[in-house]
Amino acid sequence: MSGTEHFVELAEGRSRVVKVTLPPAFGLISCVTSTPIANVRNAPSFTAQRKQIESVRATPLEYLSRWILVNEVFQDDVRLESVILWDCGLVSLSISQPQYHGRPATSREIESNLIRDGWTLCSKEASGTVFYNYAHKVLAVDVLPRNCYMNEGSFLPFDVILQPPGLELENFLELY
Repeated sequence: MSGTEHFVELAEGRSRVVKVTLPPAFGLISCVTSTPIANVRNAPSFTAQRKQIESVRATPLEYLSRWILVNEVFQDDVRLESVILWDCGLVSLSISQPQYHGRPATSREIESNLIRDGWTLCSKEASGTVFYNYAHKVLAVDVLPRNCYMNEGSFLPFDVILQPPGLELENFLELY
């Protein structure tokens, strides 16, 4: 099976899912981007740029850092399995993580569980909801029902993107 950033396969007998990045990419990370806006009225005080949060391709180091944070913050068990050099010269990273069962969490369940666990809702952008955890100093993005399950009352985030915000994201989200 293939998702937006991985080939995904259940590792039989291990109750783990193996994910291989789709070359030449290494998943996604969020950043602040600017989009030009036309000043059709020639207003002198008009801001010619609109800033927003967007997902861009992550570097291999950002990808691995994301999974380290998932292990630390969500007490997951993501493991680097291998580095794959394809015949064409491209590289993929292979990770594994526990197989989670349940039903997709609703947006309300996601929000209430994260807030209960110390997260702050920062933004509901067109690109998705963004949470921040001040204790861990980390952003959570791509926190969507496809990446979070509920099972017997337990909240199970399994493909949420965690990242330190960096100064531009801190300022845009007015974290401090």
